[in-house]
Amino acid sequence: MRIGTYHQLDRTDQQIVDLLRTDGRMPYREIARRLRVSESMVRKRATKLLESGWMRILAISDPLKLGVPIVATTYASVAPNRVEEVSDALARNEAVRYVAIGVGSRNLVVESLHASVEDVHEFIQTELGREGVYESETIHVVKIKKSVWDWPLPSESDDTATPLHTERRDHA
Repeated sequence: MRIGTYHQLDRTDQQIVDLLRTDGRMPYREIARRLRVSESMVRKRATKLLESGWMRILAISDPLKLGVPIVATTYASVAPNRVEEVSDALARNEAVRYVAIGVGSRNLVVESLHASVEDVHEFIQTELGREGVYESETIHVVKIKKSVWDWPLPSESDDTATPLHTERRDHA
């Protein structure tokens, strides 16, 4: 399935994002060299992408490999008129690292990190016992096979997106 292109970004912006996604510490000078543009252009565009919220540069780690005892994913059914309130409250919880609102019978997805099974139990009781939460199911994640943060931006000229682990060879 093809993901639509991001019309808010032109080809150069998409290429800058792709290169920084591959290596968030890549110097602007190197990006400019690869794209055959000026370093000041890359700096201005990257700054605009960062300031507008289109891009953030951060380290992504696997909490299980870092020793977090319990990673939990919860799927919840929340009353439509309460989903914003419940998701906002969950997003403020220190244990929560991801909250998404969806459609369907399970309209809220939450990923959280916990020190113990007691901690998970308390989290479920307090956070998912809120008014408006009809039902929830929490699973204990034992292995992360793929991170959702590693997807490439499709470009208008591509039929498929370029994989991140493949370096583009269209530069000198």
